[in-house]
Amino acid sequence: MSAAHDALAEQADAHNRYLRITIECPHCGTRCVARDSRPMSKTMREITYSCRNFECGFTGVATLEFVRVLVLSSIPAADVSLPLSKHIKRGQLALQLADDGNVADDESAYLAHLHTPTNDWGASSSHSASAMPAAPPG
Repeated sequence: MSAAHDALAEQADAHNRYLRITIECPHCGTRCVARDSRPMSKTMREITYSCRNFECGFTGVATLEFVRVLVLSSIPAADVSLPLSKHIKRGQLALQLADDGNVADDESAYLAHLHTPTNDWGASSSHSASAMPAAPPG
């Protein structure tokens, strides 16, 4: 009974902790430990990892980078520009932004008429790429 309780407590703790990003050593497969990190830009960090297997001794540098937006920030930084994920329904996004009053009307209209990219399963949008309006002013 206590083993089941311990397992549930451990599972609950796992949901309450931040995810630790780990990577396996490319040589021996042992989990590496982050030793240092430094910012390269507002969207990328360089991380120094060392293999925990002292017989291996590997140390290397990896990068961690934001590559696309899944959910827009409500306090966006003007100097950060990331592409929207193709999973975002742009027409619905424009309506949501317009309802929240977060964007100008001309920008929300522009977003509403953007071409929705092909999703991961191969179905494409009914809008054509040639029907895309020009970029919003500003």
